[in-house]
Amino acid sequence: MAKSMSRRVSAQEATIMVDVKTDEPSQHESRFECPICIYWLNEPVLTSCGHRFCKKCIISWLKNKNNCCPIDNKPLTENDLFPDNFTRREIQNMRKLCPNSSHGCQISTSPLEMDSHLLECSFRERVTVECSFRQCGCTFKANTQSEIDAHVQDDMVSHLNLLMTAFKQNISFEFKSIEENKLWDAPNKNTNGTEDLLKVLYERIVVLEQQNREKDAQIEKLTKDMTKVCLVSEIEARYSGGVLVWQITQFNSKVQAMRSDPNKMYYSNETFTSPHGYRYCARINISPKRKDFIGLHIHLMRSDNDFHLDWPFRGRIKISMIHRNLNETKHETIMSKPDILAFHRPTQKISPRGFGFIDYANIDELVDKGFIMMDTLSLKIELNIV
Repeated sequence: MAKSMSRRVSAQEATIMVDVKTDEPSQHESRFECPICIYWLNEPVLTSCGHRFCKKCIISWLKNKNNCCPIDNKPLTENDLFPDNFTRREIQNMRKLCPNSSHGCQISTSPLEMDSHLLECSFRERVTVECSFRQCGCTFKANTQSEIDAHVQDDMVSHLNLLMTAFKQNISFEFKSIEENKLWDAPNKNTNGTEDLLKVLYERIVVLEQQNREKDAQIEKLTKDMTKVCLVSEIEARYSGGVLVWQITQFNSKVQAMRSDPNKMYYSNETFTSPHGYRYCARINISPKRKDFIGLHIHLMRSDNDFHLDWPFRGRIKISMIHRNLNETKHETIMSKPDILAFHRPTQKISPRGFGFIDYANIDELVDKGFIMMDTLSLKIELNIV
């Protein structure tokens, strides 16, 4: 069940999907995409609450004792599923030319049939995939991505050697370049000193100017990369569907730090209940009453959506502490209370008022019961508006 839920969340995060088979952006609308398997709808069915799924996906979901819709958690049974023949015909009509068309294949198929066609395509042997370490010197090529993946896995040692060789060559080149630019021979004073000195200084200025331009270009590229990273983080936060997955790494060292300093606390990343919804984060700290417990609180955050939202926040908060054995996962559900200031419109970046548990979990029990995996505690928090 947990696996299906995580895949559903990924579907809501994505605005532009990438087709793994062709590495081309998929332009199909989200309504042609199953929120469970994250692929083209196969035998699409429509639920009574208005959501589309693959027939096999939603039936498998319901058979796993999930008697609710994966999207809005409304009660759902197999009697609430209806064939969506209109959507099925639309997908069938979205035919696409084979990716091997440049090599002679002129067959066009629907998205659902494309995978099986590519396996049988007589021109597929002409399509080659290069190793991802080709820039370091690897010349291996294959017909499929799976062969490339197997090659990368099997030849890990040789790839590491190629990386080390490339790294050493770059370091050597950089040091050589630095030394060449640092050291320059002043003109002989016994010759035409003034002219030679001006000539050498001019050449030196040209070299330094070129270096400055190269550095400016590198800085500009790094700035653009950082902007892209920030943009991706913002998109992921807004399209998380109200779900926050918090991996608290280095858990033991964080606990020691909080015990040493009772005022120390750690905050999660932010997320939104919807692209234009409420913004929130989570916080852990040592319980002020019981030093062997951690406290967990939810904090609403100020955002540009606040002016059109209803305040105070009214909704349901579900907190899950993930165990390696999913049957042992601990769930807690709490409802918001309008009279508590923690649910009023934030006046600061993070509302100073939090809502949750002062004594959420015993630290020693978390370790003994296996909730700490590789020194990491995993929490999943869901905010649903009611």
